[in-house]
Amino acid sequence: MALTANRDVDHYIDQELRTFKLAATAHVFKGGFVGLTAGGYARPLQAGDPFVGIAYEEADNEGGADGEVAVRVYTLGDFGHALTGVAITNLGDAVYASADDTLALTAGGNSYVGVVLDVPSSGQVLLRIDPFRPAP
Repeated sequence: MALTANRDVDHYIDQELRTFKLAATAHVFKGGFVGLTAGGYARPLQAGDPFVGIAYEEADNEGGADGEVAVRVYTLGDFGHALTGVAITNLGDAVYASADDTLALTAGGNSYVGVVLDVPSSGQVLLRIDPFRPAP
């Protein structure tokens, strides 16, 4: 049904940080890639998880139940990271993660995390993260 009056809607000014509830027994470290379980709770990324961002802070829910602890993650931005085999010819290529600390240039069951913006030095990449998007 169409609106018949004005309404207020929530508007989130800060688009860079979001909070996700942690899965039971999860321990996320600052700077790690964060994925979601099938139940929608955050955890250190495992290959194939939907990628939600890079941990802004450490969060430990090792002794808790699903959702007892939350973690803030970066959902926008460009980040420097190690990436074996990356070259200047990879600019614009898709980047995948196989774990919370490991990037790859091949999909192969890994999680899509973003694209190569620059290769500042051998084995280093400037990654523009792209959470919640399917691999191109």
